[in-house]
Order: sequence, then C-alpha cells, then structure tokens
Amino acid sequence: MGLRGPAPKPTAIKQAEGNPGKRRLNSDEPEFEATIPSIPSHIDKEAKKEWRRIAPMLLRNHVLTEGDYMALANLCQAWATLKRLQGLLNDAPSLLVKTPAGYVQQTPLFSMINRQMTLVNRLCAEFGLTPSSRSRVKTAQGNSDEQDLMDILSRPRERRSQPEEPTELVQ
Repeated sequence: MGLRGPAPKPTAIKQAEGNPGKRRLNSDEPEFEATIPSIPSHIDKEAKKEWRRIAPMLLRNHVLTEGDYMALANLCQAWATLKRLQGLLNDAPSLLVKTPAGYVQQTPLFSMINRQMTLVNRLCAEFGLTPSSRSRVKTAQGNSDEQDLMDILSRPRERRSQPEEPTELVQ
C-alpha cells in the first residue's frame, strides 16, 4: 500500500509561509549541499549522457542536491531503457506477434515501453520536470520577494514615537 495523502512540504517552505497549520516543525529535517553528484558507474552510456544533460539544468534551478544521487540515477537509467525499447519497437517488422497457440496479439514491447514511460514520468515529476509538477516544486533558493517579506516580518517591532505637540493653535 502506498503513502496516503499529498507529500509533506519541506520545513523551509512551511517557515517561509509562516507555518499556516501551526503544527510542530521538523527541526531534524536533513539538509543536503546543492551540487551535482558524481555519475554512478553502474548506469549505461546513454543514461550517463542524460545525466550530463539534465544535472546542470537541475542544479541551475536549485532542485538538485547530493542527496538526489539515486533518484537522478534511476531517472537517467529509466530514460535510457525507454529509449532502447522504443528503438526495438521502431525496428520491429510488425507491431503484432503470433503466440505459440496461434493467437495474434500486440508485441510485448508495448507493455514494457508503457511501464518505462510511467516510471520516467514519475521520476521527472519528482524533479519538477513536467509542466504540472513545475508549479508544485519550490526551489531551495525561493522567491526573493518572499524572502524580503519574511525579513520584514521577522524584524522586531519598532516603537513609534509620540506625535509632537503643535506649537501654535490654528483657529
């Protein structure tokens, strides 16, 4: 059974929003350095090519950290596998195959490609690489206007001085 409900917001975002739910914040949330992790040796050549293409883009958009090593490797390898399967389908003499029992059915490549597409799309959404997921992802940098507002709101209140008494009465 999967996890229930929407994914929780990171603590930094809750703080920037003023903790609207007033729930206790996670002070032990892990923080990772924003960097491009080294390319894993176990992924294939095509996946490494995708890693080199996508990692700088993710870092530039403040989405990639050293903790994203495995998720990014999975995304790149899933993409490479999808590309390979699609190539096999493109080279197939027919989209239909005959089973040993004599029935005609679609090639098993269709279901394999479909599973890989689903996996790639899910992993892309984790990094904010789909149009709908981009609107949900908050970058580590945040919005400068929001930060300015948070700076203003977090300053101690200044006492206002009493208005000066008028020196002359105006009639």
